[in-house]
Amino acid sequence: MKKFWMTVALLSAFVLHAVPVRAEYPDRPIRLVVPFAPGGANDSVARLLAERLGKVLEQSIVVENRPGGGTVVGTAAVASAAPDGYTLLLVSPALVINPYINKSLPYRTLEDFTPISQITRSAYVLVTAPGSSFKTVKDFARLAKSPADQFSFASSGTGSVPHLAGQLLATMSGAKGVHIPYQGGGPAMIGVIRGDVDVYFSSIAGARSLIESKRVRPLAVSSERRVHALPDVPTVAEAGLTGFAVDGWYGIEAPAKLPPAITAKLSGAVLESLKDPQLVARLEQEGEEVVGGTPEEFARLLRRDVEKYRTLVASAGLQPR
Repeated sequence: MKKFWMTVALLSAFVLHAVPVRAEYPDRPIRLVVPFAPGGANDSVARLLAERLGKVLEQSIVVENRPGGGTVVGTAAVASAAPDGYTLLLVSPALVINPYINKSLPYRTLEDFTPISQITRSAYVLVTAPGSSFKTVKDFARLAKSPADQFSFASSGTGSVPHLAGQLLATMSGAKGVHIPYQGGGPAMIGVIRGDVDVYFSSIAGARSLIESKRVRPLAVSSERRVHALPDVPTVAEAGLTGFAVDGWYGIEAPAKLPPAITAKLSGAVLESLKDPQLVARLEQEGEEVVGGTPEEFARLLRRDVEKYRTLVASAGLQPR
């Protein structure tokens, strides 16, 4: 009996002092924060990826829309979250533009996040009304010869990529461009259709059906090379402004100091997801080109674009608000 109670005591001591075994990541749902309102191209990309990524990780990916402040609200929420792999952020060029159009931000753009992977790359398409006098990109350079002439360009908001792309078009062509900001891409497109504004750099997803129905006419795409969704539309560079290139993109980040093992697992899962033919086809329908890439490659893109948009914002004459 004495030996029995000694054995019980030893086993109890072992149980009390044993190190808890951690469950393998992920063992609960993951939150993917989208710092935009529901219904846009960004929301669609996030939900398409979340569906496939959840299957690869064998865990639910819950998309949470946190709009506000030009993506600042949702981005700040992720920056302050625990770096445990259960809170992720969908990022776009807004991340690298915001430091130059805001006097202060509640996070540091490069330091407060862990890059996981780029998802896609996309172009914007420069559209005008069917009856517009602008037939090619070269028409903007011709305006530069007459100081009295100018063109108006719409945007989805001050400091947005369409705004900066329009400003770059004006700067490189030498023409005087007048910026007309709208509250979103839909109203901007309506402005073009009505003839209230001359041109607009639209997302391809937002313009393709209108191009097909001939309600707007495409002049060029903003990327370095032609896009799969609009193969007959030249790039701005091909159409006459050599060196013009403005790309959109989406990627995934997490809070800073994410453990390397979790970073690697998430990055690998994103890359595995992007190999799925159905996901690729659906993203292409949204006007996106699947890219993928390592955390290091995505970090290089972010650093490059921080400098790129610093120059574009300065050329647009924008002052931090």
